[in-house]
Amino acid sequence: MLRLLLLRHAKAAPHDPAHDHGRGLVGRGRDDAKRMGKFIAREKRAVEAAVHSGARRAKETAQIVLAELPIKVPVSVEPRFYEATTAGFIEALRDLPEAAKTVLVVGHNPSLAEAAHLLADGGDKDAMRRMATKFSTCSLAAIDFDLAHWAEISAASGRLVAFVTPASLDGAD
Repeated sequence: MLRLLLLRHAKAAPHDPAHDHGRGLVGRGRDDAKRMGKFIAREKRAVEAAVHSGARRAKETAQIVLAELPIKVPVSVEPRFYEATTAGFIEALRDLPEAAKTVLVVGHNPSLAEAAHLLADGGDKDAMRRMATKFSTCSLAAIDFDLAHWAEISAASGRLVAFVTPASLDGAD
């Protein structure tokens, strides 16, 4: 079984088309990423690898989240997760590290949210409803696949087991 943790980067500085790749996190984003890291650390399955797009806000989100985990997790950069189409995002997921059965991917909307919707064929109904409503910054979709290899993932091949937002960590979602 594979578990994919799709995490949208945390709240970043306002959009600037000329410097989009270099936008960093704001204070709220750093706080949300730390809280999300603590949540992931409490889960039963350890993250075995992490991948981010290479954009500063995705890298910073990954670093803050991973700093909260009890073990050091190998991190790689996958530029295809930056400004990807949904199809391109899924294709990049098929190249995730084969040895890792639980992988955290930190990316961007709209491709990250669209990929989550495309991959999850059912699962937790409340989580599906909340994910369909809004995939806000620093939100996390956990999708399980009854597959042996990342290369096998395809549309509707996963099951959404959780959708967590920073607000839901406060009990306000």
